[in-house]
Amino acid sequence: MCVRTYFRSDAGHGHHQLVHTFFGSFRGGFILEKDEYHAQIDSIIHSSALLKSIDKMGVGIAITDPTLPDHPLVYVNQGFEKITGYTREEVLMRNCRFLQGEETDKEHLGVIRKAIKEGRSDTVTIKNYRKDGSTFWNQFIISPVIGSEGKPTYFIGLQLDVTKEVEERNASKQKIQQLSYFDPLTELLNMNRFKEIMKSKLEATGSTKKMAAVLRVNLNRFRYINESYGEVTGNEILKQVAERLKNTLADGTPICRSFADDFIIFLSDISDPLQIHEIANNLSDTLKKPYSVFNEEITSGCGMGISLYPDDSQDVTKLLKHAELAMKEAKAESLNGPHYFDYYLMDKLHKRINIEKKLPRAMAEGEFELHYQPKIDTSTLTLTGFEALIRWNDPELGLVPPNNFIPIAEDTGLIVQLGEWVLLEACRTNKKWQDAGLPKLPVSVNVSAVQFKHPQFVHMVQSALEQTGLDPQYLELEVTESLLNTPLFIMEKLDSLQEKGITLSIDDFGTGYSSIYYLKELPLQVLKIDRTFVRETPSSIRDSSLLLSIIQLGKSLGMTVLAEGVETEEQFNFLRDNGCDQIQGYYYSRPLNQMSMEKLLNSDPS
Repeated sequence: MCVRTYFRSDAGHGHHQLVHTFFGSFRGGFILEKDEYHAQIDSIIHSSALLKSIDKMGVGIAITDPTLPDHPLVYVNQGFEKITGYTREEVLMRNCRFLQGEETDKEHLGVIRKAIKEGRSDTVTIKNYRKDGSTFWNQFIISPVIGSEGKPTYFIGLQLDVTKEVEERNASKQKIQQLSYFDPLTELLNMNRFKEIMKSKLEATGSTKKMAAVLRVNLNRFRYINESYGEVTGNEILKQVAERLKNTLADGTPICRSFADDFIIFLSDISDPLQIHEIANNLSDTLKKPYSVFNEEITSGCGMGISLYPDDSQDVTKLLKHAELAMKEAKAESLNGPHYFDYYLMDKLHKRINIEKKLPRAMAEGEFELHYQPKIDTSTLTLTGFEALIRWNDPELGLVPPNNFIPIAEDTGLIVQLGEWVLLEACRTNKKWQDAGLPKLPVSVNVSAVQFKHPQFVHMVQSALEQTGLDPQYLELEVTESLLNTPLFIMEKLDSLQEKGITLSIDDFGTGYSSIYYLKELPLQVLKIDRTFVRETPSSIRDSSLLLSIIQLGKSLGMTVLAEGVETEEQFNFLRDNGCDQIQGYYYSRPLNQMSMEKLLNSDPS
């Protein structure tokens, strides 16, 4: 219940009853000579049992005389003495200002003074001081006693000690403020409060020649950690990140957790740009160290982007956005250190937005087509299959590379619709070639993690096979390595697809963080080695050794091993001589359009 409302409705009414009781038996009884009324007051109080109880009640009562100089107290009861710690002998004939102090609100005092000046009642909650110097919250109700001439002859003040209620209310307000200003998990600032502080500090910095910087930090692999270890572990890591940030940065540095694993730091009053770089590198090194969670060590680096004030912008929102763009670039390029904002990132953003707008129209108007890259047996140099690769011919942009629009399609969710089209088109084309008497070879189709996680994915594959009439043995699905980190989630789908006779392969092996155990347990038949392990082979002894180890791993698990990105004869010979079963790459053929792929199939001796 609101303290103020309660006392205004109930205590205020009781106060007026008290006034009538106190003065009802002697109307004008206080219109006496000044040297007589103190004795008269005491006489009246002690003349009845009711008024004696008023003197002893816990509520404080104080009577002042506005007709005397300095408006002094002329009566206080025992309740007043108990609340304030003063005896009546110490306060009579003194103005009540001795109850005031530094923390007494001047505005509240103004309410009382105005009521006295206008000769009316009012109520205020004000902080007063006891005799021992401690403070208390006083719910103070003041009311005049009107004399025969229509003017106040006395003011009666009713005091109620509401310290407990006010403190509880203030504690509740502080808790609400805590929730509105701070992230409940990490106790760092939330975004709204962080922006307010940034704006204030930038305004102060504007008159100086000093710099400021926004550092935006996003953890690597946090989604994988959450999915693999659970939300409790993920939350514990976020709290440890917050502690590391606070312990590494100077006291008072504004730090925000904007969402999930995204953290923002604001540095101000910087004289030397190198100081920003040193702080950023120090933070990056600190966050790379393993996190100890429930007796396990988990490592997660970070991507970090930096925007500078005033060089990159003088606006809070733009500085935050520029730092975000720089951070995303750092993550995309797998940079170890911080990445500074540059305006070419804005160009990239505008291109992305343009592509994002065009994608739905491109789907509707059939601007996509499939190219096919042959797969070759290393022993016989014969075709073993072909991979369907999507291409986008935009009327304005021309040929848009897949790595420019596939990530955007994943972010927007359009990848599900786009992936379904690729699957249908690849199955339809392969079936058409087979019906034309061309060699019956499997077509492989890449499956996005977003697409695979769709609840209707298995049904979508089955529907594509039924619609096109393609035998399941001639379809291979290539799943991304990141999916292997959620084995319980994907096992049922992989088993279902394998039972239908569909071949399953792991794509771009070596670029993710899959466990060999999961690789062994999941129903996968083909291991595709990412081109990054082939590029420097055989000239690099280190890369050659690593490539050889991956080949041996795949063979030991009974899998067919295929290497991507093979471009030279030396690479091909190394792979063939070391047991790699199949290759893809420019060494044999670039991706071919439908017509060129038909010609290759027609010339294939198999």
